[in-house]
Amino acid sequence: MRRLPARAELPPATCKKLEKESKAIADAENPKDEAERRYGNARKAKWFKPVVDSLGAMSGVGQRCMLCSGSEASQVEHFRPKAIFPLEVMKWENFLWACSICNMNKGGRFPPETEPGERIINPLEEDVWSFFFIDEFGNLTARWRPDLNDVDPRAAKTIEILTLDRDALQETRQNRLDDLKARVQDSLELSRHGNLKQADLRSRYDEWRTQPFQPDVASYFLDGPGRLESPFAEFCAKAKC
Repeated sequence: MRRLPARAELPPATCKKLEKESKAIADAENPKDEAERRYGNARKAKWFKPVVDSLGAMSGVGQRCMLCSGSEASQVEHFRPKAIFPLEVMKWENFLWACSICNMNKGGRFPPETEPGERIINPLEEDVWSFFFIDEFGNLTARWRPDLNDVDPRAAKTIEILTLDRDALQETRQNRLDDLKARVQDSLELSRHGNLKQADLRSRYDEWRTQPFQPDVASYFLDGPGRLESPFAEFCAKAKC
């Protein structure tokens, strides 16, 4: 997960179509079946394209999954699952852009409605770095809650349901962190010798922030709490970013 921009506004015509579809589902004798049918048709319809395009744009360069940040997203994920919340199936506020692995892992799981546990985290509505941190080895980890004398339960449940600690993700986070640290340290060394100016450092900062490879690492260490750690703190001070 990573910090994401605020949810974009859809074209008025798309909003009206979603509202019309939502009303038809609510008025149906069997809303669950109607929601499944209408959503299936919508995904193949031209009018639904602005939904997909907007989600992709919010995901940033490379359209990385909003949930794991590791894989390219390709599926509209319903934060509140279709099977449990049929009336939310056509709500713009319920859509995320996800990879097939995260979408499959989450499925119809949505505690506490579907199982014991805390509500999972929505990266388009919440600051994920209030719940997680990335450690020195690139592991996405739930923050410790002194008031509970335990890790944050929402973060822990989110990691469990989406398997955000799967080996492939942890390895690529570690690789991105190692690469980013090396680039930052090299830039600082060049700056000390007068070979890079403040504008050059800022240009590199902007470039690293938009690279698609594990953007959660850049989000945490360049824009999040990790920017206070070495060597990122020194770099950000010099780059005035």
